[in-house]
Amino acid sequence: GKTTEIMAPRFVRVAYDLPRATLALAGPSYAFVIDSIVPGLLTYLNKYYKRGTHFEYGKEPPRWFKRPYTEIVDWKHTISFSCGTVAKFAGVDRANTSLVGQNIAHIIIDEMLRISETNYSERLQPAKRGDRAIFGKSVYFGGVTGFSSAPNFENDHDWWLAWEQNMDKELLQEIMYVAYRISTALAKAELWKTERQQAIDGGLLDKAQKIDASIDKAFRFAARWQPKLDEKRKGATYFMKGTSFTNLVILGLDYMREQLQGSRHNFDKFALTILNQRPKKVQNRFFSQFTNKHIFTDSYRYDNIDLYAVDGTYKRSSRDLKYCNADMPLLMGLDPGNFMSAVFAQEHSEAGTPVMRIFKNMWVITPDEHHALAEKINTFFGTHRRKVIYMYYDRAGNQRKQVFFGNAKGDTDAKILRSELQALGWTVHLMSQDQRTIYHWQHYNLNSRLMAEREKRTPRLRICQNECEELISSMNMSPLKKTDNGMIELDKSSEKRLDYPDQAWYSTQIPSALMYLVHGKYEKWIPETKNLPSDIEGL
Repeated sequence: GKTTEIMAPRFVRVAYDLPRATLALAGPSYAFVIDSIVPGLLTYLNKYYKRGTHFEYGKEPPRWFKRPYTEIVDWKHTISFSCGTVAKFAGVDRANTSLVGQNIAHIIIDEMLRISETNYSERLQPAKRGDRAIFGKSVYFGGVTGFSSAPNFENDHDWWLAWEQNMDKELLQEIMYVAYRISTALAKAELWKTERQQAIDGGLLDKAQKIDASIDKAFRFAARWQPKLDEKRKGATYFMKGTSFTNLVILGLDYMREQLQGSRHNFDKFALTILNQRPKKVQNRFFSQFTNKHIFTDSYRYDNIDLYAVDGTYKRSSRDLKYCNADMPLLMGLDPGNFMSAVFAQEHSEAGTPVMRIFKNMWVITPDEHHALAEKINTFFGTHRRKVIYMYYDRAGNQRKQVFFGNAKGDTDAKILRSELQALGWTVHLMSQDQRTIYHWQHYNLNSRLMAEREKRTPRLRICQNECEELISSMNMSPLKKTDNGMIELDKSSEKRLDYPDQAWYSTQIPSALMYLVHGKYEKWIPETKNLPSDIEGL
């Protein structure tokens, strides 16, 4: 309810306090704004206001709507109000183009943990140049309203947490007290108007005169203190942290107990969903060299997205992925099982170095199986012109299972998935049919060597923040363990301990699919342990 119940009312208040201004609705990517922020805002607006009367979106508003001071050429990705205020959508990944020439009076941002301080300073902050002579009286002019989940992992940005230090708590107490007094005075004045009319109707003129004096006093009080209140509010910072316990009166203790009991095998889930605390990465990570440099955020191209209005018809697909070449085959890592996960990538040469861009992760949970995963793949990559997949997996993908006996589509996970994809028009090459056992120490050494990036000749791995968020989270949650004889293993206990719906974020399932892909492509780069730098964690 963060967007619908907190951001949306604030959005409306800002819009009506800055008539004819241009606002910015910003997020880490333009696709995120369209997919995640706008639908929540529209849910609120459609519930409490009337489209075409109070607001409009995705198209030019009615002629009788007031017009913003800054000319709007393309209304396709805007929300407009009858008072003339227009909100333009802005993704940090393309803010230099979406906010060019715009005089933004106020910025509303979501998921600030995905926005670096540099990008905020260079791509969003400069757009706040609305006309002070026109909008300067509003307490919202030049302000920022930011929302975010709690940052934790290294790829989360936490610079904005320092804004809490800008909060003057005594000043805010004064602001809230004076605002309460003004609101109370004006509310009483409205009630007194009714009493006054009743007194006049009853012939009680003396009483009506006393009520007039009280109403006049209330308005004079508001007129005296409102300018002072507005002046104090300008530039004031209010920093609020919230958890589900903030809503305890509505949710009740029984709800909290149920959530805690439901997360008995995964306290990280309770910490995230109830306490708003993101889980900390495990101390001895299997992906010990995985850092922020392996993550890319410039995920999308927008020539296709820009063709759609904000009407719910846009569905994200591989056509929108910047690093997915529709004329190249797809590389796929597969981890079969009751939780069947897959990652997709392509290898490109960048400045003469091979770079594998992992740009999508997917999964299905039993009873959904091969057919469901094939449908997901075909739907997302439906516009891919060269429908060829090179599939990498572990030895388990080649195991003949009794449950597959007599299955016309195949007797192994790999063959059945290939048949399902072929039925949808894909050509699938099984790259691991003769796969021998791959030991965890081999995966560990290979990933450590590639991610350390201490050799110019080794391939680079880059993972998409926006389309592989679950993969990134679970890589940070994948622990390393050592056997009694000192061998390195991946601790996969989370795959048995956690409920299936939690495993995408907190288990080793999706990282396993990545491991099989990386091993299949770059097996030749596996070093002997003795050749690895001694400062690599876990050795």
